Amino acid sequence: MIALDEILKIAGIVVLIAAPLLILLRWFLKHNLKLKELELANSTYKELIPTRLQAYERLTILLERISPEAIVIRENRPGMTSLQLQKQLLQIIRQEFEHNFAMQIYLPVKTWDTIIKSRDEIIKLINTSSAEVQPASPSMELSRVILEKGINETNFYLTKAKEALKKDIQLYYFD
Repeated sequence: MIALDEILKIAGIVVLIAAPLLILLRWFLKHNLKLKELELANSTYKELIPTRLQAYERLTILLERISPEAIVIRENRPGMTSLQLQKQLLQIIRQEFEHNFAMQIYLPVKTWDTIIKSRDEIIKLINTSSAEVQPASPSMELSRVILEKGINETNFYLTKAKEALKKDIQLYYFD
C-alpha cells in the first residue's frame, strides 16, 4: 500500500502543478470575456456613429428649412391672407419638428435645448409679426414684416443652434 507521506507528496505535486494552471485558465477566461465585450461595444459604436451623424445632418437641414427666409419664401402663395400664411407657417414648423423629434436622442441635452429655443423664437417671430398686420391683408405684408424683424434676433438663435451642432460634431467625432 501507498504510505500517507507518499500520498501527501503526490498531492503536493498535483497542487503545485494544478494551482498555476487554474489561475492561468481563470485569467485567460476573464481576459477573453473582456475582449468579447470590447469587440461588441466597438461594433455597436461603429454602427451608431453614422446614425448620430445623420441626426446632426437632419437637424441642420431642419434649422435651414424653418429659418424665416426659407419658410416664408417656400410657403407664401399668391392669394393667401396673412392669417392663412401664419397658420401655414406654424403648421409646417410643427410638422418639421414632429418628423425630426426622435433625433434628440443622439444629441446632448444642451444642444437640443438650443434647437428648441430657436424654434420657439421663430414661432414667436411669426406670431408677433402677425399681430402687426390685419388677418385679411395679403400674405406678402406678413412675409415682409417677418423678414424685416427676423433678420437679427431670430437668425442669432438659428446660428447659435447650428454652431452647437457643429461644435458637438467636432468634439465627439473629429477630436
